[in-house]
Amino acid sequence: MTSSSTALPSLIPAPRFYEAPGDSIFAATLSLDADPVFLPQLRALRNEIQAVFGETVLSPQSSAEEFAYFEKQTHDETPLWGANFRKAAAPNMQLHIRLLDRNAWQERCAELLYGRTVPAGSYLLEISSAGIEITIPGANMLSLIPGIQDAAAVAAATLMQLLHLGWDGWRFRLPLCKIVDWPELSWRGLMIDSARHFVPLAELKKILSMAWLYKLNRFHWHLTDDQGWRLELLTLPEATGSGSTRPGGDPNRNGYYTQEDVRDLVAYAADRGIMVIPELDLPGHVQAVLAGHGEFACTPGPHVVRTEWGISEDVLCIGNPAALDFARKAWDEVCELFPGPFVHIGGDEVPTTRWEHCPKCAAKKAELGFTDWVDLHGYFVSSLADHLQRKGKIVFGWDEVLDSSVANQVHVVHWRAWLPEQSKRALQQGRFLIRSPYFPYYFDFVQTDDRSISPGLAYRSPEAASLRRVYEYDPFEGLGIPLNGTVEQTGATHNGPVAETGATHNGAVAETGATHNGPAADTRFLGIQANVWTEYIRDSRRLEYMLFPRLLALAETAWNGRNRAPYTDFVRRLERGHTGQSAADQAGKGQRSILVQRDINFCYLYEQK
Repeated sequence: MTSSSTALPSLIPAPRFYEAPGDSIFAATLSLDADPVFLPQLRALRNEIQAVFGETVLSPQSSAEEFAYFEKQTHDETPLWGANFRKAAAPNMQLHIRLLDRNAWQERCAELLYGRTVPAGSYLLEISSAGIEITIPGANMLSLIPGIQDAAAVAAATLMQLLHLGWDGWRFRLPLCKIVDWPELSWRGLMIDSARHFVPLAELKKILSMAWLYKLNRFHWHLTDDQGWRLELLTLPEATGSGSTRPGGDPNRNGYYTQEDVRDLVAYAADRGIMVIPELDLPGHVQAVLAGHGEFACTPGPHVVRTEWGISEDVLCIGNPAALDFARKAWDEVCELFPGPFVHIGGDEVPTTRWEHCPKCAAKKAELGFTDWVDLHGYFVSSLADHLQRKGKIVFGWDEVLDSSVANQVHVVHWRAWLPEQSKRALQQGRFLIRSPYFPYYFDFVQTDDRSISPGLAYRSPEAASLRRVYEYDPFEGLGIPLNGTVEQTGATHNGPVAETGATHNGAVAETGATHNGPAADTRFLGIQANVWTEYIRDSRRLEYMLFPRLLALAETAWNGRNRAPYTDFVRRLERGHTGQSAADQAGKGQRSILVQRDINFCYLYEQK
């Protein structure tokens, strides 16, 4: 059954192409099915639906059977209460996720796409009276299966948002529509620091579920630091034996993840199209390591797990071969736990003070013919990267890996925004680049300029990392990457009111046509990432408060790039569907607010315009 409706759904990120006749269809239950290659994504979607709406909305019956049941109930005198009322009020809808030959898929989308060829990672979502269908363009090689599964994962996330937005407590109201969509950036990331304060596994899953819902696909897991070593290593038990506990009575500072925990989280994320990238931060930020392995330090100690934030001068002794052997051995075990191609070896904030006063390090510096102490850092990073590359890993580090002429094998996550040239330097040297500037992408920073009402860190920047500043930051700036895409003479609006054709496209309104981005022109620029450090984030509710809704702003940028809609349009969608801050929600109609449905503690203090 259909109902007239002209409102566009408040999806975040906004889809590239959305077309709807203005009608809706109701469903009380859903039946889910998929081609075998998409069973992991189907499993994740089923689990998400069950967790949010309850298992009673999932039906094993086919759509045809439900419609027949509906017809029967409307023509006899069977009492319509309980399950009978539910089924009679709205029938079941069938969902199928399937693979389609690329040429056939392109032809099917041609009218909506005006003949353009779409990039990798695309999907088509169609909701009609016949049911819900997600189609993914096929690949010719087995090695491309992860890519088509990722496309299915983001398509399922779009559908999940539509289910959220259409839920009234007992049935779904879904728009009859067609959506064709694809990402601008291949790396849409979030880093969480589990070292400073331990983040329980259940909370990590909750956040990864939200990351999936908003189409993020990389989880950078910061597992070690001066304040804690959080990963169980069977071959190096002292790492967690001493390194996972620190002085003080706060239980949130203690704990570690077992290897079974890791496997569980990696599988959970993979079903949702999210790759987990582990980080062991070396050769600095190692006081937790030295608490159990003081022999790896330049000084005799005693060494203890650090209790406060700061940059420690205690680092691994580069002149001691056992320190590098420890790092290799630790990573050997880590690589068995994390099957993805990417790893992160840290490398940030490594003072050379201890090396300059260490006879072993001085001897190593002379042996290697170095004139600068920082090259010991480059030697360690390069040696470890070479070991990991032989295992088939693509190695990332913080942008300090660029400070030495030696570390030429490591790709870059650029965090030091006060050194903007680091990004271009990384690309010029042929490295992959992730942009993650401390301002505004450090989500432990305050969210409003009124520090009295906005918890978070206030150092390093005179301004707050507000929702608007996150949204309006241009990660492409200074990279020399032109806008991609072709001009379309349709006059259609982008992420605004429905045009005469009923199609919306991302970007700003253009009278003469619209430019649509494809993948970044310089493919070495992979994407962007938000970082949340937990020095002063002591519990899960505070962690959520610092992440949301800013994570949605980053997700929109990562998905739509420079062609994202103006901030005011983003806020309109945010308030209508996600934070429940719209006028209707304030009047008591906020049951469709996604963050509320998901029990997310979020910051409601952000600029409206």
